[in-house]
Amino acid sequence: MITRETNSNDSLALHRHLSLRQPPVNSLCLVTAHELKDLADALTRGLVPRDFEAKLRKLAAGDLIQRSIEQNCRTMISLLQASQQGSFKRASSTDCEQLLRVLAYVRKDEDAIADYRSDGFIDDHRETRAVTKEMASLLESFKAWRLRHQVPAMWA
Repeated sequence: MITRETNSNDSLALHRHLSLRQPPVNSLCLVTAHELKDLADALTRGLVPRDFEAKLRKLAAGDLIQRSIEQNCRTMISLLQASQQGSFKRASSTDCEQLLRVLAYVRKDEDAIADYRSDGFIDDHRETRAVTKEMASLLESFKAWRLRHQVPAMWA
């Protein structure tokens, strides 16, 4: 016998399955110029906005997908700050703008899938995965650079 609860659970599972299989929409268009400027200004000053820092801490305490989003965002933030300071020179302005747009997207709570929903970080994960895949060589280069230049200074 199929109950109403079973049907709603099956429907939810199907919805999650379909949302994972749908082709990605351009969710990054939801980021406004003001949001980009606000985040860029904060990062230029060496800061992570309080609301974004709180969200990253929440993600760090979450499941594997949420921790992945947090770690990738922290790497992107470090890369952008090193690039803005002129220390890491390999990132182009186009690369930096794309990374900044993804960070601004993750910062938003009301994006393509609102973050308060149970599946609310699927879109954030999709966007961070897409940019880390597309910019894999830049990110690997940055990580190697950071190990050579920034990490030794932490031990001094």
